[in-house]
Amino acid sequence: MAMKEEAARLPPALAWVNGLVVPAEEAKIPLEDRSVVFGEAAYEVLLARGKRVYEFERHMVRFERSLQGVGIDPAAILPLVNSALAALGAHAVEGVTALVYLHATGGVAPREHLPARDPKPALYVTWRTVPPGRVAAIPGDGVSLASMQDFRWQRATYKTTQLLGSVQAKRTARAAGATEALFVDADGHVLEASSQNVFMVRDGQLFTPPLSLNLLPGVTRALILEHWPVQRAARGSEAAAGASSRPVIEQSFSIQALRQADEVFLSSTTRAVLAVTQLDGAPVGSGQVGPVSREIAAFMNEHLLAALGPERV
Repeated sequence: MAMKEEAARLPPALAWVNGLVVPAEEAKIPLEDRSVVFGEAAYEVLLARGKRVYEFERHMVRFERSLQGVGIDPAAILPLVNSALAALGAHAVEGVTALVYLHATGGVAPREHLPARDPKPALYVTWRTVPPGRVAAIPGDGVSLASMQDFRWQRATYKTTQLLGSVQAKRTARAAGATEALFVDADGHVLEASSQNVFMVRDGQLFTPPLSLNLLPGVTRALILEHWPVQRAARGSEAAAGASSRPVIEQSFSIQALRQADEVFLSSTTRAVLAVTQLDGAPVGSGQVGPVSREIAAFMNEHLLAALGPERV
């Protein structure tokens, strides 16, 4: 009942389709859109509060790269993003957080792998408000991971709608009693969770797999790599104790190494930082949220607040 009441207080979800803002529940795309029949689409998820969009430039760099990877002309899509955000942002409520979904497709054409004429690429956008605190980096009691071999297509470095593998992995993890799935390659190297990047802490040192392992270049991952070294030094905190002079090491590591970690956490735009306290049914480290995870979560909350302003509750 409380969840229904909370949802009822949120502004309704909106969509931008063909230059018009409509209720999201009324939005439609053609059946022969190439994202429907071929999965020919790239997407991006933005975090907004009021009219402010978090790390917009970083997201657009990644979106452009994904468009190029799919074969959709960025010049046909990126100008539409600004138009869509302006139109949807006009309905935004100050202090209310929203997840903004950008869905770029190869356009509409009769179902042929290579149509006789190249269709005009299309962009569809939704603006969906979320409850207060939904995206805050709050470690809480931590989440659990279930590891499994990576069976996704081999271009996971692009943010495309080829997400069936991730959906199936999440289902498998849930059936195993875990919160999230963790992909491991054929050689036993840890890759990423089904929708988040992964970090490991050993002896105070922070590690994360390199992007060369066909990982999605996460925006929150990049923020941690860029800002945590300065933050760690400035805080002079428990997180820095015993760590080497390299605050974050991008290096491949095995699932066995991850099982021996002191701490593990996940990062993403939609959930910021999630501490992991259980892996394949066994506790990670002490089985409690550790100091590095807590400090990086605190830093991400401060970064979000500075960029977007306070959240309305």
